[in-house]
Order: sequence, then structure tokens, then C-alpha cells
Amino acid sequence: MENAVETRKKRVSLSSSERLYELEKRNLEMEASIRYAGSLQQSILPNERIFRNIFEDAFVMFQPKDIVSGDFYWIFQHHSDVYFAVGDCTGHGIPGALVNIAGNTLLRQIIRIEGVTDPAVILRLLDQELTTLFNENRTVGETRDGMDIALCRFNLNSGRGYFCGAGRPMLLVRDGVLVEFEKGLDSIGYNGGLQKEFDTVEFELLKGDQYYLFTDGYTDQFGGVNVKKFNRNRFRKLITYLSEESMEEQKRQLIETHFNWRGQNEQIDDVCVLGIRL
Repeated sequence: MENAVETRKKRVSLSSSERLYELEKRNLEMEASIRYAGSLQQSILPNERIFRNIFEDAFVMFQPKDIVSGDFYWIFQHHSDVYFAVGDCTGHGIPGALVNIAGNTLLRQIIRIEGVTDPAVILRLLDQELTTLFNENRTVGETRDGMDIALCRFNLNSGRGYFCGAGRPMLLVRDGVLVEFEKGLDSIGYNGGLQKEFDTVEFELLKGDQYYLFTDGYTDQFGGVNVKKFNRNRFRKLITYLSEESMEEQKRQLIETHFNWRGQNEQIDDVCVLGIRL
């Protein structure tokens, strides 16, 4: 009888070990799959050199919370116009990355294929296309995924700039003075059918201007002595202070400041900051 009991125990133990092995195997396979998805996403994002080749100088600070990111940065040159954007998709990780890729693809399609040039109209079409993409085949409920995005169109020949914000602002530092372009009230994605407003702001481009687009991952990070958010006001002051430095040095100090502020706290969101100098 004792031998039979021991045999059953060994079988149970072996079965548990096998289950543990299968779980570990699946976990490793899933991690490998996510890492591959991360490498695919990185291949879609433009190289920082593209920004530097088009503008006087530029930097991209991109720090995903997970392997894949809901944040993205984007640039597209079409004839004499340069379009660029920074977006913050719903969530982070895999769900955010899926919305990210969809938005990235639709932006280029709207500009290149449909020939739209006005940032407000581009975002209005992006809003319609993204909402339709995620909801037209659903039979129950609605998908509320979407994004906040700041979109610019710069014509370096005419010296005119155009900006539209859908939940994200733009900062300009000109002669040491910071100006904030409003983020707009409406984001991209499902909102229950309410009427949205997207407005384009036109302005002059001057040599030496520095423009910054960013997601809320930097400003919302908890840290410091009292474990508070870094916040927008502190970020604006930091950008103004750094504006006299080279773009490479600005990037270095932004990364260092974020790291020091976070300390032992977990990174709470994806982080993306884009800076360009004319």
C-alpha cells in the first residue's frame, strides 16, 4: 500500500513539473514573439538621422515602458512640405502598439494618396478612418481605442508652419522665450458620435526656432523627494533652460533628468520627446 501511495505522489509531482515546464516554455515563446514585434515596430519608426538631415538639428528621446510602445514619432516629406508628428495611443504595450501601427499607416495614406495638406483636415480624416477601422465589423459595443497626437506641416521654402493638436500641444522656444501651442480639446478615436473640432494654427518659421512635440509619459512620471509627477510646468522650464544647448546635449540631459527624477520608482508610461531646430 505504501509503495502505491509513493508511486501516485511521484506521478503527481512529475505532472506538476511538466506543467511548470510547459508554462515556462510558453512564457519564453510569448516573450520572443513580443520582442520580435518590438523589432518590427522599431523598423517602422523613422531613424533619428532623417530629422537631422531635413532640419538644422534634431533629437528623438524614445523610451517605451514595455518592449513595444503605444507612443510613436513620425515624419514624411512630400514635395516641399515636411510633415511630422508625435502620437500617444491608448494604453501601452501590445494594445498601444497595434493602434500605433494603424495610425502610422493611415497618416501616410491620407497625405500621399489622398493629397490632403491641412493638418486639421488630416486629423479629421484620421479620426474617421481609425474609428471606422476598429468598429465597422463589430456586432456588439464599440472600440474606444484612439490616440492623442500633435501634427505639424512645415514648408521650409516658404517659411510657413502649420500645427494641429488633438490632445497634445507643441512648444516653441524662440530667442529664449517659450510659447505653447494649445493641444486641442478632442482626441482621435471613438467618442460616442459627438462633433469634434480640429483647428490648424499657421505661423512663421524663423531660423533658430526650436520646436518640441512630446507625449505625457515624461510629465506624468512619479518621482522626486515627495514622489510627485514631474508635471508640465517643470517640463516647460527644463526645455527653456536646455534650449541654448545642442540637440544632442538636450537629449542627454532630458534622459538624465528623467532617470534621476524616477529614481527607484517604476516607469509608468511610454516616453517620447521630439525636438527640432531650424
